Amino acid sequence: MHWERDQVSATLDQASNPAPVRMHLIGEVTQQRTDSRDPRTKPDTLFRYVDIASIDREEKVIGSSKRIRGIDAPSRARKVIREGDVIVSTVRPNLNAVAQVPPDLDGEICSTGFCVLRPTEEVLSEFLYFFVRSPNFLTEVAMDLTGAMYPATSDGKIRSVRLPIPSLEDQHRIVDILKRADGICRLRRQAEYTARHLIPALFIDMFGDPLRNPDQWPTLLLKEVAEIGSGVTKGRELSGAETVDLPYLRVANVQDGHLDLTAMKTITIKKTEIEKYTVSPGDFLMTERGDPDKLGRGAIWTGEVEPCLHQNHVFKVRCDQSKVIPEYLRSLVGSAYAKEYFLRVAKQTTGIASINKTQLGNFPALVPPLRNQLEFKERLNGLHAIAEQQKKGADTADRLFDSLLRGTFTGQRFTI
Repeated sequence: MHWERDQVSATLDQASNPAPVRMHLIGEVTQQRTDSRDPRTKPDTLFRYVDIASIDREEKVIGSSKRIRGIDAPSRARKVIREGDVIVSTVRPNLNAVAQVPPDLDGEICSTGFCVLRPTEEVLSEFLYFFVRSPNFLTEVAMDLTGAMYPATSDGKIRSVRLPIPSLEDQHRIVDILKRADGICRLRRQAEYTARHLIPALFIDMFGDPLRNPDQWPTLLLKEVAEIGSGVTKGRELSGAETVDLPYLRVANVQDGHLDLTAMKTITIKKTEIEKYTVSPGDFLMTERGDPDKLGRGAIWTGEVEPCLHQNHVFKVRCDQSKVIPEYLRSLVGSAYAKEYFLRVAKQTTGIASINKTQLGNFPALVPPLRNQLEFKERLNGLHAIAEQQKKGADTADRLFDSLLRGTFTGQRFTI
């Protein structure tokens, strides 16, 4: 990290004897009413729509918005947003889907699933934006949620949260410090992203573009170089059988290039089926279905949980490592060449694409010499080590930034 707590404190203390802060409800320093309109009254007019999925929850910005016609507007598309508004998701607020509205979205529409905060002259938009990102705000909101499956809050609850407000001069100083600290976190995350996205470039550099296959690598069907297994099906009748409950991998656990094991579940199976459905280190796990652009995403199992099973919507691909190693296969399956094949053979319905075991087994895998694959693995491990180092730096930066936010919004005086 390139900033220290003492440096931040020293900068903030440049304000000579700052006055005690005043506590206000958020609703007292934001406009009570904001605009709303029904886009369906102008069916042929295009507008940009911001929903919960539009928020990049890591960067806390509006990462994307949908351009749709008024006639196609969802019923939740009602709230008008203006440049500088701070929008806060009222659905699953613990995920902290918040953002500040940029100039190019001025006058567009957001979902009623957001509380739209339009600051008055007493508070800077960026000051309010950093406050709703703080652990202090999250703690207050989390005290009064409704709904078990999808916990939610309300506009009224968000507006009733108490916000410490120093002078505008001090707000400017605080925002300047927080923006610089936030910028460091963004740079750390960008460095991690860059390191991980060098992997496809390394693959192309070593093996060429599989779509053109310039080195004329031989092609074998995946079922000729790997054993493909389907997983256990939920909800089966198991009465009379000797059973056991074991952790298993769902589609949600298998991401593109990595496994998310933060929410593991268990499933009941027959004891005689354990070996059949167990995943072993080196198994390449692929999803059966998903968004078309994510079809065929997969990751390599490294034995984090033992024993562990896989669901029927997650394929287990166990390579014959005398022909193909999983690290090479993972990159091949993630290439445009593989995605073109999967989309061509997949069954598609309402934005969801799926493949079956036969289609996966018939995937034409390019098979370069094993020595080339092993060299790729060695170089790949180097990139992974760099990416992990960058991730640790990014995680450290994020923790310090959260600590900085917490210390900033104590409501007493703005020191760290």
